[in-house]
Amino acid sequence: MTLPHVHAASNNTIQVALVGCGGRGSGAAANALSTKGGPITLSVMADVFEDKLNGSYSGLKEKFGDLVDVPNDKKFIGFDGYKHAIDTLKPGDVAIFATPPAFRWVHSPMPSRRESMCSWKSP
Repeated sequence: MTLPHVHAASNNTIQVALVGCGGRGSGAAANALSTKGGPITLSVMADVFEDKLNGSYSGLKEKFGDLVDVPNDKKFIGFDGYKHAIDTLKPGDVAIFATPPAFRWVHSPMPSRRESMCSWKSP
């Protein structure tokens, strides 16, 4: 008896986490989603302010459609939202931090903990 060659499908989609959903963060996410280099999706968002997160989500979803796939359970509000956002990423995914510089010392250890790439945006 011979068995066919079967293998599990791999998911090589780069997942992006956006931490800080104001204008700079939304612009950085738009830049990331505009790339042509491979499959990418915005999969998680975090902000201290719910209205900023919701506004960013709506604008990005309208512009990029299915590339923005952030279910409600991956929208994190509050000062610890960045931790939850990073914990959803797998190694090789990308975190965009567009928060005020005063918070960088708190945020900086998180991406390396998950072996994720990190982009720090200036205000």
